[in-house]
Amino acid sequence: MAEQRPYRVTGSASDGRLLQLKACVLLTLALAFVAINWITTEHTARLFGYSPWLGHPLIDLPLAGAVYPPWGWMIWWWRWHSAVELAPVWALCAREAVYPMAGLTVLAMAVIGVARHGWFQPVSDLHGSARWAVTRDVRASALIEQRRLLLKRVRRLAVRMGLMRPSSPRAGVYLGIWRRWPRAWYLRHCGPGHVLILAPTREGKGTGAVLPTLVTWPHSVLVHDPKDENWRLTAGARKRLGQLCMKFAPASPEPWLARFNPLAEVRLRTPYEVRDVQNIVRLLLDPHGKGLPEHWDRAGSEAFEAFVLHCLYEGRQPTLAGVANLLFDPARKLNETIEHLMSAEHDPTGALDWRDAHGNPTHTHTLVAGGMRSLLDMAEKERASVISQVKGFLGLYRDPVVAANTAASDFRIDDLVNHRQPLSLYIAVTLADQHRMRPLLRLVLAQILNRLTEKLDYRDGRAVPAGKRPLLLLIDEFASLGRLELFADSLSLIAGYGLKACLVAQSMTQIYQAYGTNQMITAHCHTKMVCRPYDMATARELSAMTGESTVRHEHRTVSNGGASVSEPEVGRPLLTPDEVTRLGEEEVLIFTAGHHAIRAAKLRHFRHPLFNRRVRLKPPAASDRTTAEAVPSTESAPVKGPANGVHPVIPPPCKAANDATAEARLESDQDKQLTFLRFATSAESKSGEKKERLL
Repeated sequence: MAEQRPYRVTGSASDGRLLQLKACVLLTLALAFVAINWITTEHTARLFGYSPWLGHPLIDLPLAGAVYPPWGWMIWWWRWHSAVELAPVWALCAREAVYPMAGLTVLAMAVIGVARHGWFQPVSDLHGSARWAVTRDVRASALIEQRRLLLKRVRRLAVRMGLMRPSSPRAGVYLGIWRRWPRAWYLRHCGPGHVLILAPTREGKGTGAVLPTLVTWPHSVLVHDPKDENWRLTAGARKRLGQLCMKFAPASPEPWLARFNPLAEVRLRTPYEVRDVQNIVRLLLDPHGKGLPEHWDRAGSEAFEAFVLHCLYEGRQPTLAGVANLLFDPARKLNETIEHLMSAEHDPTGALDWRDAHGNPTHTHTLVAGGMRSLLDMAEKERASVISQVKGFLGLYRDPVVAANTAASDFRIDDLVNHRQPLSLYIAVTLADQHRMRPLLRLVLAQILNRLTEKLDYRDGRAVPAGKRPLLLLIDEFASLGRLELFADSLSLIAGYGLKACLVAQSMTQIYQAYGTNQMITAHCHTKMVCRPYDMATARELSAMTGESTVRHEHRTVSNGGASVSEPEVGRPLLTPDEVTRLGEEEVLIFTAGHHAIRAAKLRHFRHPLFNRRVRLKPPAASDRTTAEAVPSTESAPVKGPANGVHPVIPPPCKAANDATAEARLESDQDKQLTFLRFATSAESKSGEKKERLL
């Protein structure tokens, strides 16, 4: 096995290797001298007509003639150089022998000198081997397409003739532009890994990555849209792509928005119902991702689960607002509510064949009865504390607007990957409601991750995603959602389920505040795109990510005996923290696992007609739906609460729809949209955008 050298050092060749190089150069030079002189001697002998005065040859070949020693022309010149008539012959010998030998001698000396100083040896990496990526490195990182041997027109002709398979379109997250004269490429991460985008406010993370990605991503997408900007600028383009576009804004009273009931995802009357309810309750108990309350015990969790299961089986208000109304009911005392739940008939017909702890048939769900029994066994103060905590966690759903937006579901989580059409779901919460809506947003995102990472299919000995299409999780302002333990733990696994995450944050400090300094979020992101940071913590992190390089600097020493100059090798970061904070306004840093750091140009969507035309499309007037419930009416009505202060669940006004006509109209619209998309794509490819390439 070859020896693995830990590093290379410029000019550190051993004396033995240098002697070998000298011997090789000198031997080559000697052989070249012999060959040159031999050729010159034979040419001179032919000019003299192989005269006997030249002396005896070494050998006389039948076809080649007499062969003289290589130094023959020098002997002849020594004998007859005074003859004026032979001056042209000696001048020819000088041109054929002396000049080439002088040139070879100078070349050999130069080679030996270079070897002694190590000028052209591999660059030293004694202190580090970091450098900026070149086009070859960018191609190796798969951010731009690989170089193809056949021209595009030849490939198209071969595909039409059936000689080649058509290449699959590249779909990915836009990161920047790689400019190398005379061409330029869009940098896109098209692999299954995750992407992390770090950019402070007003540094172009939306215009350079989010918007270009959303108007071109052909598959399903889930977008956390805290400013409602992505819906307004990209929903029209995604609708034109033939997708179903939905906007879930739980704090907005607009009746055309999509609704989502987290409890509708509980698979009731199946072996999964308890697991689904427990996952929901755990997220409700930790609304801000700071951990469960210290005084919260198992009995309290069981009571919360019992309230949720009762509302689901009762069916009158199977929502979180219904659970809140159950606990805030002014007409019934707490003990009366507990007694009612302990004797409620959740399975009146006995079809589920429930048994109590003694093996006797029962019509009451065993978890509901057990949870209520645990409440009754508590001390009165402890029971009051538990109920008070539960009421506090459900206070958000007493808001009539939130209750209406979570009263039913216009889509199912499974539709994100298995619906017949790709689905674009925008979750929009304004800045004023961001802190208040955080528990609900965390619950929805966690439910989506739980449901879409439950199973895998296996084909040809490999695990493949169970869904029909991939899903992009584009989470803008990711750190503002707080600590999502499920997301942090599953980020290393969800890629195998067909989920690709693109997390957008303002700085590393934001992520540290939510997940701590030992977080694994950044480690699980295969590619990172970073704009100029404003805080030194992020700058130091980026400086360390660029790596250490080995450089030389002049070191002058002055003493009584004179001065000496040396060039020692030292290490320095490829970018110091100060240099990171002084990056250009139009520069981005891209880090891909296993490759050198890339210093690229920033992408601005409004400077490129390919993206600018698409963001100008108007968003749809109303959200689509995939469930069989009635379409909400576009007529808005004020939401008023009752006099007793208890807000019931008020669903938005609805209007009936003819299912058959709507289905036919939907298919017709889809065909028109897809036809327009093909026309628009072909037109854009011929519009003169030749320097920057999309595919």
